Formats: sequence, structure tokens, C-alpha cells
Amino acid sequence: MQALAGACYTSPEFFALERERILLPSWQLVCHIADLPAPRTAIRFDFLGRSALLLRGADGTVRGFSNVCRHRGSRLVDGDATTGLAFCVDGRVHCPSHGWEYDQEGALVNVPRETEYPGLDRAGLGLQPVAVATGLGFVFAAFERPPATLESRLQECAAELEPHRLPAMRRLIEPELLQRRANWKLVCEQALDSHRGSVAQPAPRAAEPGRHEYFRHGELLRVTGEVAGHDSTAWSGRAYSRWLPDHLSLPAARRRLWCRYFLWPNLVLDVYPDQVVAQQILPVNPAETLVRETAYALPDGAREARLARYLNRRLRRRFAAADRRAAERLQSGIAAGDYRPGPLAADDHGVRWHVGRLRTSIPDAGR
Repeated sequence: MQALAGACYTSPEFFALERERILLPSWQLVCHIADLPAPRTAIRFDFLGRSALLLRGADGTVRGFSNVCRHRGSRLVDGDATTGLAFCVDGRVHCPSHGWEYDQEGALVNVPRETEYPGLDRAGLGLQPVAVATGLGFVFAAFERPPATLESRLQECAAELEPHRLPAMRRLIEPELLQRRANWKLVCEQALDSHRGSVAQPAPRAAEPGRHEYFRHGELLRVTGEVAGHDSTAWSGRAYSRWLPDHLSLPAARRRLWCRYFLWPNLVLDVYPDQVVAQQILPVNPAETLVRETAYALPDGAREARLARYLNRRLRRRFAAADRRAAERLQSGIAAGDYRPGPLAADDHGVRWHVGRLRTSIPDAGR
């Protein structure tokens, strides 16, 4: 298999094609269900120039709407600058510009000075819906109609992740936005490159070629490795393995198992025995990407758990810095204009899978 042509990583026209065919119709992780714990809690989620508002109603259902007022197009909810979280008084959404008001189902329920709008049809001016689904304890949204349900996308990993009790987890850290001066696909491919240590962070054994395993399930790819720090060159890797709590709630086979689940097209879930790290790769333009990273874990204030989480985060920062440099170096080389696609190694399963998925979605990619 050949790598993608350079234009696939640099062309604004190809980026626009990806936006419409792949990204907007895909399920995008918005938050954990615990981030919307009660009625009237809401969250704003922006993606590729579109903005969504997700609101938990009095009936407990999370609904999604376009974050745009039907009156003059004002953004309805800003939310917290870091998390996007907000609270809607009385479960209603109030437009900050002219006071139009919508209920938990998106219906227009109040218009100030309504008599000044002759023939106003409230029923036809409700908020535009956005598809919402939950899975693995997370809330997802899609701005355009996705080709498959979220349940079908996650069915191959739902059972094996059940012992980790992801729905019961809580956020460990506020979401971090990490800038990458590289095309989103290069960032994804870096996360799946079997010949770089980042693919097994922080599982040193799995970082070595041939010491991790790949399993493909349609639009889901799973990579597994062993968390074994005794052969790590980094003291934090050895310490993480040492202080990692022996979670009796996990089956013995998963107590030292690291798994990376890559959900096409741009979501990485790193599942460790003590926590789960979500990395969402957010395209900005052909040469710029944001990585939104958040860690979740079961409530546990024990010293060993706190120390293991600290060490895990330290290791991930180290590998993230190496990934950033590698992706930006690739982007720089490709953008120079002299690049001609070369072959992908037969054992580079992750990159081959991601390139193959792209060509399935855009058959003429790179031709």
C-alpha cells in the first residue's frame, strides 16, 4: 500500500472534501455523562466552524441543537471557556441578543414584543436538531447524518471495557487543548504508527516493534500492550508500573493491560488499568490541528492511585512532545513540495488502516 499523496495533507480543496464527507457526518465525543449530571446542565461543542448545544432535560434525556438562534443567528450559549459547560435556568435557552427563548426540546416558547412580528410561526422556528448518542459513558454528537449508529461503532469494544466501569468514572483534569502545526491525518497516523514509542504510552514493552497487537473491527482499531516498566529507560515508566494499583475489580488479564481504541476518524481512547484518557483530534485547517485531551478515572483518593495518575500524566506529556515534533516535521517536509508517496510497511498496521479508511470514504484520494 502506498502512502497518501502530499496534496491530501496540504490542499484546502481536499480538506473541504474531508469536512463534508468524513468529519461532519462522524460521531464526535463531546463529554462524559457525568459532565451533564442533572437537568438544566448544558455544554457547548464546536467543530469545524459548527457549534452545538447539548442540554439535559427534566426527563434526563440529553438533546442536541445547533447553537444558533433562529432570529438573527446569535450564538446562544458560550459555556465555560475551558470545558464549555453551562447551566440553563429553568431548563430553557435564552438568546443573549434579543431574548428569544427555547425549551428543553428546542421549541420556541417566548418572543419579546411578539406582536411586532406579524404572522410569526413559532412552530417553524425551533432550534435545529443535532444528532446525539451515548456510549461507553460518553456523550457524542454528529453535525450531519452519520452513516451508522454509535452503538454499532462501539459494539466490538463495549463488552471488553465493561469491567473498567467507564460510566462511573469522573474527570481527573480539565480538558487540555494542544496545538499541532500539522494536518489532522498526520496527527492520527502518528498516534497509530507502530514504529514509534508513542503508540504504547506509557507501556514500554509495547513500544517495541512486534510487541503490540492490532485488532481491526471496521471503523474501530484496537492496539494492546503490556504495562511493564522494568525495561523502561524512563524512571517515570518504571515508577508508574510499580505504583499502579492492583485493581481487584478488573479481570487478572487486564490489570497490567494498556489498550488504545481508535474510533474512525479522529478519536483515541487510551485505556489503562487505573484511568482512561480521551484524545480528540480536531482539524482546524489543512496545516493546523488541535488535540483535546481529558483523563477520567473511578473516584479513588488513595495515595497509590494519586501517584500512579501523576506518573501516567508525566509520561503522556513526554510522548506528546515527541509526537508533536514528529507530526510537524512530516507536515513541513510534505508542504515543501518535493514529496512523492512511498510504500507503507506491511507491519505498520495502524497507519495502513487509517489510510485505507480514508480511501474508502474518498475513493479518489491521492490520485
